[in-house]
Amino acid sequence: MRMQGAAAIVGMPVATYLKWLLRNASERNASRYTSAILARLDAIEVALARLREAPRESLVTPAHAPHLRPRDLLEAKLRERGVPSSTIRQINSVLDDLQAA
Repeated sequence: MRMQGAAAIVGMPVATYLKWLLRNASERNASRYTSAILARLDAIEVALARLREAPRESLVTPAHAPHLRPRDLLEAKLRERGVPSSTIRQINSVLDDLQAA
């Protein structure tokens, strides 16, 4: 994100900005800048690899809560996310109306 922001400030694409950084670094700081850039790129690569490997949440009921109905599970998840109880009641009301229809 920092590279994108810096490239946007100077009005260059990210790849062009990286090439410019590598070419224009002073001789005594060249290795420091190059190693910093390569370390950042390695960190980005690792983060992307972890995102690809991350398991997707399944839509089935978790094994630790087999006794919960889907509505109870929905309520529990909404409470975990900090949704106010008044909003949860409104959601339940809408679900009741949909079941009645």
